[in-house]
Amino acid sequence: NTSSILSLNNIFNYSNYSSSNLSYCLASSKNDSISVNFNSNLGSYLAGLIEGDGTFSIHDSNSIAKNHAPKIIIVFKKADLPLAKYLQELTTCGTVQIKADRGYVLWQIQDIVGVYTIVTIINGYMRTPKIEALHRTINWLNNYLEKKKNSKLPITKSILSKIKRLEIKGLDKSDIDSNPWFAGFSDADANFSINIHTRSNRNSTRVQLYYRLEIRQNYHRLNNNGEQMSFFLIMSKIAEFFGTNVLSRSRIKGDKHYFSFMLICSNKTSLIKTTEYFNKFPLLSSKYLDFKDWYKIFELQTSNSITTSYLDIALSIRKDFNSTRTSYNWNHLINCYLKR
Repeated sequence: NTSSILSLNNIFNYSNYSSSNLSYCLASSKNDSISVNFNSNLGSYLAGLIEGDGTFSIHDSNSIAKNHAPKIIIVFKKADLPLAKYLQELTTCGTVQIKADRGYVLWQIQDIVGVYTIVTIINGYMRTPKIEALHRTINWLNNYLEKKKNSKLPITKSILSKIKRLEIKGLDKSDIDSNPWFAGFSDADANFSINIHTRSNRNSTRVQLYYRLEIRQNYHRLNNNGEQMSFFLIMSKIAEFFGTNVLSRSRIKGDKHYFSFMLICSNKTSLIKTTEYFNKFPLLSSKYLDFKDWYKIFELQTSNSITTSYLDIALSIRKDFNSTRTSYNWNHLINCYLKR
């Protein structure tokens, strides 16, 4: 799609926006028609991304604000503005709001048709307790269709012409490596690290590679039986796939106590699984760049057990990696998830 490739030039130009106290919106063109051109893998990737860093803002049926339309909000770190803008352009949904003074970017979908579109894309691909919010959103949309079906208002009629009743689909229980869900989830909640244990004798210096995923232990709402919903099951499934363990972590910040589940890939078997997955289903955020650099060291380690043979390369890579990264290239987004 030529128009989508050309639009990337404008998207990438925003990646070095001012860090002033401004916040402003980037809205996709209403004349864009590329929303019909994405492939089915987008659904699982977006589901993972939303389950990690997204929120469904949907009121309960007994709330005084129950008639307020639902919203979907996805948070990105400021460096990942090009990804937020690309996903907005690809789906033609919502607006990208830059919170330059707060260090993050929001992709907000607030109109009914936009919410319906995103829900349709991700329905059937979610894997965590956050699916209950998706189901509440679907129920709201279906109720809206029923209540407004005889409306004569032009705006309402226009909305109704673009949406239809949705089926409520359950959790995706397919294998972790069957789709890009885990790539989206990792773009939200994971990181790669390069630990260099320096010694006075360079021959005894160690370079250790880690993939780390951490999420809160419990979902913030109870299920229909009044029970706490935990992220343990999905973390266990991920850990089983990578051949590692689920760890429990607690920490105190101020007067609050936080509990999370964490898994770490650090042994040879789990690192091989990690590289195989992300080479098959690439990350899309700036973590893609971190993975590619991390993978260079992994390949060097695999081919040569002598640390000194690649130590200087590892030291150089770590200077522009994760939070210290200053160089960005977004070519991996070109045509990403477009139909072939």
